[in-house]
Amino acid sequence: MIWKRSDLPGVVPRTKTDVSRRSVWTKADVSRRSVWTKADIRRARKTPLKPVLEHLGYQLQPLPNGNYLVAGLASEIVIKDHYWICTDTGSAGNAIDFFVQIKKTSFNDAMRSLTS
Repeated sequence: MIWKRSDLPGVVPRTKTDVSRRSVWTKADVSRRSVWTKADIRRARKTPLKPVLEHLGYQLQPLPNGNYLVAGLASEIVIKDHYWICTDTGSAGNAIDFFVQIKKTSFNDAMRSLTS
């Protein structure tokens, strides 16, 4: 089944260019739209990483000041609360970023892992 963009609820084209480039969406495109509210995303972003990673089977080595080193990853990752930092590259982020950047999952899979 093919829908026109104007048939989708809440989708309003902004410019004439937008209409010409994205005038037809397939059913698969619609199913990839986010079902997460801003509140869901905010809550997932602030999910403490320690219990989630322990539940997933990661070994965490305690460090000073409430930090933990995640064992078994290719690079050294240190977590504290809902933040993480890669000591090798200096990249850092929140709980969602950990799943997307470090575990290489999609945003939706990261949300499912953090909200389940």
